[in-house]
Amino acid sequence: MNKSDIFWQSYLSLEKEVIEVSKYIYITDTITVCRNGVEKEQPYKSQLETFSPHIADLLIRCCVQIEAVSKELYFELGGEKKRGNSTIQFDTDCLKLLDINRETHKKKVLVVAPFFNLTKEENLVLRPLKEAHKHKGTYWEKSYQAVKHDRYACLCCGNVKALIHALAALYLLNLYVRKDSWVTTYKKIAEHDYSLGSSLFAVMPPKVEQLWYGNKPSQGESPFVVAYEEADYKRIEKIQRAEDEALNNYWYQQPELQESAFLEKLQEAQKGGQRVMYFWELAKYRLNKLLPSTLSFTERKELFITSEAWNCWVNQHNQHLTPEEITEGNIEKEINEVAIRWGMDIMRRLQKLEWIPIAMDTGMCKVYIP
Repeated sequence: MNKSDIFWQSYLSLEKEVIEVSKYIYITDTITVCRNGVEKEQPYKSQLETFSPHIADLLIRCCVQIEAVSKELYFELGGEKKRGNSTIQFDTDCLKLLDINRETHKKKVLVVAPFFNLTKEENLVLRPLKEAHKHKGTYWEKSYQAVKHDRYACLCCGNVKALIHALAALYLLNLYVRKDSWVTTYKKIAEHDYSLGSSLFAVMPPKVEQLWYGNKPSQGESPFVVAYEEADYKRIEKIQRAEDEALNNYWYQQPELQESAFLEKLQEAQKGGQRVMYFWELAKYRLNKLLPSTLSFTERKELFITSEAWNCWVNQHNQHLTPEEITEGNIEKEINEVAIRWGMDIMRRLQKLEWIPIAMDTGMCKVYIP
């Protein structure tokens, strides 16, 4: 018996009933009013605050499922209390352990239902498990506890907003039980349908952030993470190592490393606290040495526009001044900017970045829930 199927079927059943509710309650957070012949939209809370015994029943059923799913995840994560222990609390025990392990307070659930007419970000982008590790830490749990313990006096807590938030929490928890995974290329990671079978919700695509450096999955606002398949990452890493070796070999062969003036320039650049691009500093030093300020403007300009730096591929394929635009007032600035592009060009010739097509186009990534 597959536990994820049991929980997911219960979720889908509740989702269908919530969709049915939306046929009779116009779920929106704005209304259009007409004043003096002018139509204007304005905020409107009443629809989300609509309550009924039926909505309260759905809320309770939803939260009962949240309790069941969160306890199952607690056992999977190796919680100290064992199955059958009546003291296990779904919030302060189960959801707390899940948050410690998966940072669930960060996870966003997007409301994507076309039959909900919501416009405000607070209603379209939910963090349903934020503060869920605390007893009554969320809006939906406060409403659930109120309706469960005093239905008559707290019936208004069984409202549309609480139901949507609770169902979003249940949806997210079900994804952790299901542990869906698939393999795709880097470029297609964001193209996947992250509703994953829901008609109401979706989650964010996973965080990738230069995965090609280190191949370390990063937790973010999505429950999913990404890593390259091992064989493909080894190919990327092998090319990167060869390119880094080519850069290092070139660097250590440069005569400027024996010049105290250049070493002083490097030390000065390092004082700023920003990352030092060594090849840029080398190119700036080299070009300024070629074009000393002791030369006349005419001589400097002529040497400048005939230099390797000026005519390198990166400089010629990026915006720069024309020879006619270079003046005594701007030549110093232009020399340094061209030198940086020259440094980029030196790196481009050595570091061909042949791993990028693998990383972006052909290398396969696994998208999964850890």
